[in-house]
Amino acid sequence: MNRGLTFAVAAGAALLMAGCGGGGNPSAPSLATVASVNAASTAPSAGPSGGFKNFVVFGDSLSDDGAYTLAAWTVYGFPTPPFSLPYAKGGQFTVNGAATGNWTGVLAQTLGIGLAPNVVGYSSGGTTTFMTPTGPTVSQASATCAFNTAPAGSPEDCTNFAQGGSMVFTADGIGHSTGALTFPVTQQLQNYLGEFGSFNSSQLISVLAGNNDIFAALSAVQTAVGQGVPQTTAVQQAQAAVGGAADALAGVVKSILGNGGRYVMVYTLPDSSLSPFGQSLAGGTTCDNKNPQTACYLLSNLVQVFNQRLLDDLQGQPVKMIDGYALLNQEIANPSSFGFTNVTTPWCDLSAATVNNTSLLCNTGTPATAYGASTSNLGTWLFADAVHPTPAGYQVIASATLAELRSFGWVS
Repeated sequence: MNRGLTFAVAAGAALLMAGCGGGGNPSAPSLATVASVNAASTAPSAGPSGGFKNFVVFGDSLSDDGAYTLAAWTVYGFPTPPFSLPYAKGGQFTVNGAATGNWTGVLAQTLGIGLAPNVVGYSSGGTTTFMTPTGPTVSQASATCAFNTAPAGSPEDCTNFAQGGSMVFTADGIGHSTGALTFPVTQQLQNYLGEFGSFNSSQLISVLAGNNDIFAALSAVQTAVGQGVPQTTAVQQAQAAVGGAADALAGVVKSILGNGGRYVMVYTLPDSSLSPFGQSLAGGTTCDNKNPQTACYLLSNLVQVFNQRLLDDLQGQPVKMIDGYALLNQEIANPSSFGFTNVTTPWCDLSAATVNNTSLLCNTGTPATAYGASTSNLGTWLFADAVHPTPAGYQVIASATLAELRSFGWVS
């Protein structure tokens, strides 16, 4: 897959210019940026009176705070009912059992909002089992909001719909064949609307998705080339696929707005070519994502195509963007300013029990000691596995998000 990738830039430029108009000498389109979307946004300039009462989360593993905890319980043993989350031995895509977990939970706690997965489930042998605080059930309807901990009469807090492996509109997400629910973001939205009917002005809503669509598109290039498809064609198809996913995600955002959402924040994707996974694509531990002959270059290009399409689609919409792409670039370029000493090596021992080679089952007792990981340096490593952050990495996302919310005037 490493030959001929010099075509990626030209193909990407062509994709971004699609719809510019034909004939004559058309000028280059004006491409949206995070700054331009935020500047043009007509989203509220002040937070709701009395602050946010609810946090609604849509996305994939980067926002999942325990949808697959059942898989961890199955491996490590079921606790005594009533069950509660988070589970210290696994369930989030990070190092479980640390003082903090996913950024969504950290931000919710900072804002004084409860947050729990909307459903907790996993499939095995063709049967999907969902968990409740008192035990398992095969009925999703009876398991929905099972981990709601809000006091009687207050808003539901079981509004984290994000699930590891989820794609934007494709149900067969990463890990689906081995039991992961992978509800696509389009379904996550419909599940929310089916349960709650609409959004309201006291809710903070986050949308962060598309990573798995990009990973699938990257894999599709390799498959297509192996089947004899010219690499230029395969790359163009991959770029078209991620562009379509970005369009679909923008459609989700517009549906949220059309159903009453007022405080909607949307993230650009981090450049996963900088992750241990991306850096391994050259066959070792480093890969030059500026070199058109490398697979990590293509991965970076797909991320940029997705982000640009999403920004263009949301220009003029009453939403606020948060630049996840720039944030990871800054962490990699200047790790010490974030308190990191290692931004290249996964902290978790991925030779231990894992689900799809992720940190879902990783906890403070499973460091990759062969690579120098230990509980004493957990707070200074960025990556838990090949793509997911440690709790310290998630803390950076939570802190950056809180800073942006303040800049939007949404929180004090």
